[in-house]
Order: sequence, then C-alpha cells, then structure tokens
Amino acid sequence: MNKNLFSRTVTITIIFGILFFILNYFGQHDRDIPALVGKSILAALVLGVLYFTLFAMMHTPELKFKFGTTIPIAMLICVIIGGILSTLKIAIIAGLVLGVIAGYIWVYIDKRKQGGGPK
Repeated sequence: MNKNLFSRTVTITIIFGILFFILNYFGQHDRDIPALVGKSILAALVLGVLYFTLFAMMHTPELKFKFGTTIPIAMLICVIIGGILSTLKIAIIAGLVLGVIAGYIWVYIDKRKQGGGPK
C-alpha cells in the first residue's frame, strides 16, 4: 500500500512541478528562470508531502469519510473568510490545517465513545 502510494505521490509531484513551471513561465513578462525553478520545486515538494500525508491518513473507509467531510468544509469556510479579508493564500493553508485537526478530533471523540480511548 505505502509503496503504491509513494510511487503515485512521486508521479503526481513531478507532473505538478512541470505544469507549475510551464504555467508560470508563460504567464510572466520578465522571466527569472532560477527563481521560477526554485518556486516550482518548492511547490511540488509541498504538494507531494501534503498528498502523501493526507492519503496515508485515510487508510480506512471510516477515516476517508471523516477527513473527506471535515477538510472541504474547513477549506470552504476559511476561503470565504479569506476572501472577505483579502488573504486567500493564508486562508487555504488555515483551512487545510483546521480540516485535518477537526478530523483528528472527530476520530478521537469516536474512540472515546466506543471505549477505545485512555482510561
């Protein structure tokens, strides 16, 4: 499972990095290639880490449901607030973090209800 997930992560990361570079290369008037390559590598690495982390967490249908519910709701709320405050980049990051935290809280509460928590 993790080997398949890792190979899929590497593939998606490389594709995303190349697309990110191409889109930014043709979208800029003054092309600073070293800075653009650095940004593309950084964006690809961040996407790869997030992709691997999020899909490694979701190894059961129950976890997929919980994180698949909390992350989009938190992202939507934070993007709306970020749009009002004109801070969309921060809102996207905050939404992802809050969604993951909310998912973990949901898992923790369910474990406590089922008697699986610390006693």
